[in-house]
Parts: sequence; C-alpha cells; structure tokens
Amino acid sequence: MARLLLNIVVFISGAVLMALEIVGSRVLAPHFGNSIFVWGSLISVVLAALSLGYYWGGWLSERSPSFARLLVLLLIPGVLIFFLPFVYPSINQSIAEADFGSRLNPLIASTIFFLLPGIFLGTISPYAIRLAATTLSTVGSTAGALYALSTCGSIFGTLLTAFYLIPAIGVSNIIHSLGMTLVLLALLLWPLARFCLDKVDKTAAVAETAATLFLLAVTFTILAPPLWARVKILLEKDSFYHHIRVEEDEEARYLYFDRTLQSAMNLDDPTTLRLLYSRYTSLGLAFRPDAKKALVIGLGGGSIPKKYSKEFPSLEIDVAEIDPEVIQVAKKFFSLKEGRNLRVHAQDGRLFLTRTSQRYDLILLDAYYTAAIPFHLTTREFFRIAHQKLAPNGIVVANIIGAVAGPGGKITRSVVKTLREIFPQIYLFPTLGTSSGSLDAIQNVIVIATKEKQRLGISEITKRAASLGRDLFPNPLKNIQASYHDAKLPDDVPVLTDDYAPTDNLLHPY
Repeated sequence: MARLLLNIVVFISGAVLMALEIVGSRVLAPHFGNSIFVWGSLISVVLAALSLGYYWGGWLSERSPSFARLLVLLLIPGVLIFFLPFVYPSINQSIAEADFGSRLNPLIASTIFFLLPGIFLGTISPYAIRLAATTLSTVGSTAGALYALSTCGSIFGTLLTAFYLIPAIGVSNIIHSLGMTLVLLALLLWPLARFCLDKVDKTAAVAETAATLFLLAVTFTILAPPLWARVKILLEKDSFYHHIRVEEDEEARYLYFDRTLQSAMNLDDPTTLRLLYSRYTSLGLAFRPDAKKALVIGLGGGSIPKKYSKEFPSLEIDVAEIDPEVIQVAKKFFSLKEGRNLRVHAQDGRLFLTRTSQRYDLILLDAYYTAAIPFHLTTREFFRIAHQKLAPNGIVVANIIGAVAGPGGKITRSVVKTLREIFPQIYLFPTLGTSSGSLDAIQNVIVIATKEKQRLGISEITKRAASLGRDLFPNPLKNIQASYHDAKLPDDVPVLTDDYAPTDNLLHPY
C-alpha cells in the first residue's frame, strides 16, 4: 500500500510541475510576450527550483521521514499554486510598469510565481525514495523507478496541458485545478498515512490549517469579481498560440493577442482600414495595381483581406493563418466572410507557401509581433521561397514592428539586409514619418521588396496611390512622401538564416 501511494504522489507531482511550467508561458505572455526570454526564464526557474528541491528533499528525508510529512510537502505547493491567479495579473503589471528590461522582466516574474512551488514539488521524489527504499541494496532500483515515474508524470502533464487544457478551460482555471489536485490528493491520502510507516502526529494540525485555507480560497474564487469587469469584453480565451481578447467600445471592435492590438474594426463600416499601418501596407497595390492574385500571411481580424476583397472583386486572395481559433474569431466578431475570391487556410504561412502551386503578384507578411517574431518567416530561405512563388513582377510587403535607426531598429535593418540578398529593390515606409527623432521610435515599418530592377520614384508611387483611391492609403497622400525612406541603412546587423536568426535579441537589444 505504501509503495502504491508513493507512486501516485510522485506521478501527480511530476505532472503538476510540468503543467505549471507550460501554462506559465500564458501567465507571462500578456505582459512580457512569448519570446525566447520568456521560455528561457521559465525553464531556468523550474530547473533551479528542482535543484533546490532535490537537495532539500534529500536533507529532510534523513530526519524522521514519514508519509504524513510527505503529504505536507504536497499540500503547501497546492495552496500556493491555487492562489496564483489572484495575484499574478497585478504583479505582472507592476513589473511591466517598472520595466527591468525584456530579459529581467519575465525572469523576475517567473521567480516570484514558480520558484517556491517548484522547490516543494522538487522535494517529493527524493523524499519518496527514502520512504520506499527498504534496504540499502534496493535504493538504486527504487530511485530509478520513482524518477522514471516522475518523468512519465511530467510528460503526461505537458501533453495534457499543451494539447487540451489551455484551449479548453483557460489559464486561471488550469492553475486553480493544479492547486486543487495537489491539495485534494494530500487530503484524500491523509487517512492512509498512519498505515504507511508514520509515527508523527504533529502534522495533522498543518493539514487541517491547509484544508481551511483551501476552503477559503474556493469561497473567494466564487465571490471574487472578474478581473476585467470594468472592460466590455466580448470574448477572452486561450488558443494553442495566443491569449485572444475581443473588446468593443461605442465606435469600434478590437482584437488583442496577449497585450498587443492586432486589429480594429469600425462598427458602422466593417471594411474601413481603421489602423494606420494597414493603409501603409496597401502601398503594395501602388506597385502592382494590376495584381490578380495575393497572399496574406497572418489574419488577425481580417481588415486587409476584407478591404481588398470589397474594392477589387477580381483579385483572388489567399490568407494563411496558423491559428484556427483566430479564423473563427475573425468570422464571428469581425465580419470576415470567405467567398469565391477570398479563401482562408488554417496553416503556417511558410508551410502554405512551400506547398502551394500558385504564383502571386503580391505577398503580404502581417504575422510579426511587438514582443516576438516568427523567426522562420524572416530568413533568407523563407524569402527565397517567396521569390519563387511570385509572378515575374511580384512584390513582397512586410509589416515590421520596430524602429529604423538606433538599437530599436536592428530587427528592421536585419530583415531589410536579408531581403536585399534576394530582391533588387527595397522600399521603406516608417508610419511615423522620417522627421528627426521619429526613425528611432518603435513603430510599424512597411518594407516593400520588388523583383523589378528599375526603381520607382516616390512621386510615381504617390501618383499611383492617388489613382487607385478607394480609401486605401494614408490621408492625406502627402504623408506617403513624408514617410518614404531610401532604405540606405547601417550594415550593423546579420543576414537572417534558418541556421542563425537571433530575432529576439534584435527585437530586444537591451
């Protein structure tokens, strides 16, 4: 009986710890993004917690080990984890406002949220080994079996959380469930503890106290007001890729991924290009006003494909969006309708481009984010694929969030340098213009790469935009000329390749 109970405890504690690490990325993402710094912080903190927990658990196991004390080691992290959703939004906000930098922000938050519960969960395996080993000769096999079981639990927790729980029940509910799992496991096994080598009764008071705290936590959860009660939210959910939120005011509806605004739609005219950057991306049509086929990588709320589909009924538009949930949100909340000339594909943009047999006049990349960037959509190999899938006079339009000059412009300069290896002409349109100081500011920078060897002048570009009209471009049109940059940039950044694409470091140079 003792060995069976120890196996259960070890398996579940391993599952909870890894589930907590996976869902931890969604705890941090709304304030710190989903960059490599976030994952590096999470993994480092969990490994540090395990190291400390293993050492402490071994030390504790040498001092009157008992099954009851093991359950206390299980109970405490359960309570700590259960209460996390009540505190992590405000703590994240405080850290983000203080802004210790893109690297330290998630590291500090991870340490606050996950170090202490991780340490307690780390004590479980070495403590259980001490209880399970009956003779010195069996210690090795006992340790191997229990650590293997703990690892199997970790695999189970990882797959269950990543594949099913996050898109099904949301971050807060998952964390509450993990905490309750540990607390309930400890309380359910408590009556059996006296049969499992226990001679210590003092821990009963600790268990009763923890059970009281648990009941209080459940009561608070039921009575607590929603976190976003002051905001008119139409939808909030987690998909495999994003924390999706749809908000609405009297004029417009907004789509957020984590904390980043992705799309906005006027309620009185769903096809209006409300966000300024979307009007600058339309400059691609000034280069190819005769475009017959277009590919948009990244859907958001679908503002751009909706507008193009309305204004150019003969233009065939494919959209590649990696997240099926985003497609459903765009259809339900942002008036996106597929038709003969507009098709949406739930697929990674690079994979779609590689597999398609189509040749496009225009490829629009709208899949980059402020906090992180899909590196495989920035590399030389990717742009070579795009070049191959373009018509003879085709163009690539990329919406990059970054500066042009200064440290904040490294990602922009690196993408431009990479494009230059494949395309003969590159045009830059920083949406804040090119006045003194604006080039150092983080903004949407529209980069246009063309196959044409002859360069278009800015006057010709503006003239073509004026002839198209249709409320597609910045107003007044003279802003196009004010934003035009000749694309002569410092050569202080690398060419991005599949083998070497440090996009996170380029996005966050500090």
